[in-house]
Amino acid sequence: MKTDTNGYWIDSAGDAVPPKHVKPEDKKRDALVEKLMGKASALSNKLSEFKEAAYEDIDAFLDALEKQYGVTARNEGGNKVITNFSNTMKVEVRNHKVLDFDEKLLLAKTLIDKCIEKWSENSRSEIVVLVRDAFNVDEKGKVDKKRILGLRKLSIKDSDWKKAMEIISESLKITGKRQYIAFWVRNDSGEWDCVPLDIARV
Repeated sequence: MKTDTNGYWIDSAGDAVPPKHVKPEDKKRDALVEKLMGKASALSNKLSEFKEAAYEDIDAFLDALEKQYGVTARNEGGNKVITNFSNTMKVEVRNHKVLDFDEKLLLAKTLIDKCIEKWSENSRSEIVVLVRDAFNVDEKGKVDKKRILGLRKLSIKDSDWKKAMEIISESLKITGKRQYIAFWVRNDSGEWDCVPLDIARV
């Protein structure tokens, strides 16, 4: 629990409450949440440490391999897959580029809106709904990049539409990269099962 200098409990409104006025069930609930959160934080830290150690071990192995053969074969964007001798376990490291749109996306949206106005007169409702859905934002105010990029696959000959698709392509920028590590084991059917390190997937 969060307390002030007098030992009073601080509630969600920021008010100080004397411990004797805190209900027993509230105290039990508070203790339970803090106990579980402490364990979760400790596990999260261990997972983070394990991930960093795994990256270091993989890099050390590949460094030794390149030194042994006198060949430099890796690059920062390359994916890596390492298997055990019997090919029943594998460790996979993947690099994903983080993509985002710059300010030119608004220009494309303006042209697309112009297309929608024209199409609405011809009852092309399915495409209108599809396009509008692509530009809907999520709870964080972000657009769905996959949906917007998927618009480029539509076979539409309208000149404004084609111009909008060109602008969308030009507005796409690489803003960073993320690295992921996954562990796999081959099951009795010969297929690969991912070892879940995400508690939500266990």
